[in-house]
Amino acid sequence: MVDSTPLIPDSRGKKQGHRVLCCCDSRKAVILINLMGLLLVAAGLIASAIQGTLVTDIPAIVGYCISILFYFIVVCSALQFHRCAVIVAIIWQIVAIVWYTVGLVMNREALAKEANQTDWIIFLVVWYVIHVFILYAEWVYVSEVGKGIMSRETHSREKYSCCCNV
Repeated sequence: MVDSTPLIPDSRGKKQGHRVLCCCDSRKAVILINLMGLLLVAAGLIASAIQGTLVTDIPAIVGYCISILFYFIVVCSALQFHRCAVIVAIIWQIVAIVWYTVGLVMNREALAKEANQTDWIIFLVVWYVIHVFILYAEWVYVSEVGKGIMSRETHSREKYSCCCNV
């Protein structure tokens, strides 16, 4: 068998990349996590539209639309082993976290009067954990693509999944 990547040392050797939460390789993690994020944001947009809370909240509509766009772009970018769009998406994730946090601080009096504060706290903790996890997976992917660890040529060596062989 002829090595199809003669310039990449040890292309059939041991995996060099990181396993995201010991579950899968960075590319697969970015794709799966961003698909999950896309579904959650779309569900949030639909739920907000059904409740009628989006009628006067233009910044929320813009935030939802930008997030949907970036989740979709990151999935397409990871499928093609590109990292530039993922870097821009990392910047957007940081902006979204800051934007959401500023909104919470500015509306803290209204949130303090809410009857279901426990539900809000649980939602906020889950929201922040999900976004930190997305940032982590995207950062690992960008790092590995930048170092040449994850590429089309090395994907056969780097692919990993604890539960399926996709």
